[in-house]
Amino acid sequence: MLPENPRAILCVSAHWESSQLRISGTGGKTGIQHDFYGFPEQLYAITWDEYHDKQTATWMLKRLRELQVNVVEDNRPKDHGVWVPLKTAWPTPVFPVYQLSLNLAQGLDNLWLLGQRLQALRDEGVLIVGSGGITHNLRAIDWHAPEKLAAPWAAAFVDALEHAIASNDREALCKPWQFANGKECHPTLEHYAPLLLVLAAADGEPVKTLHRSWMYGSFALNAYGAGL
Repeated sequence: MLPENPRAILCVSAHWESSQLRISGTGGKTGIQHDFYGFPEQLYAITWDEYHDKQTATWMLKRLRELQVNVVEDNRPKDHGVWVPLKTAWPTPVFPVYQLSLNLAQGLDNLWLLGQRLQALRDEGVLIVGSGGITHNLRAIDWHAPEKLAAPWAAAFVDALEHAIASNDREALCKPWQFANGKECHPTLEHYAPLLLVLAAADGEPVKTLHRSWMYGSFALNAYGAGL
């Protein structure tokens, strides 16, 4: 079971890619960014109280080096892939939240290896969070689709993906475009990638479905977790 409050959260979001692996938050509070447009003004007034602990930050950087995860420190504000879900769970966290960038140019197999290296942090109280989307094709959204009803092509992808998750099929998971309707559900892979890293960090443990729902026919709002 997870502790009520983890030692720290290390979060990977679909919204930060970099050629060199980077980490934000170890140097102090970064603030949040409202990296979206066209929403009600109230949304842009939202803030999130951060927590900074220099000792934990120093420890985190040291452990990442020991795990052969070479990162560059960054002061990038946390994007909405981080603060929107985490603020819901922890309105005022009493532990630090760090954001790790994605490097998709090196391929999904390398991302899996990174997740395996991060697995050791879980045994030391770090909650590893991946924030993306099980499906993510904004052009395929059906604004008039009945609530909670999935388009058959999107449901087929999720079924195939969940079968691979249940069997911890690394080869299949690292080739999402080979699943049924893979490219339709993920024209690009940045929203899929966070799930892959978290599954690798689970290191073969049973993965539970924490939430499953659909919006707009093709938008799967699923959440998965291990060690719960």
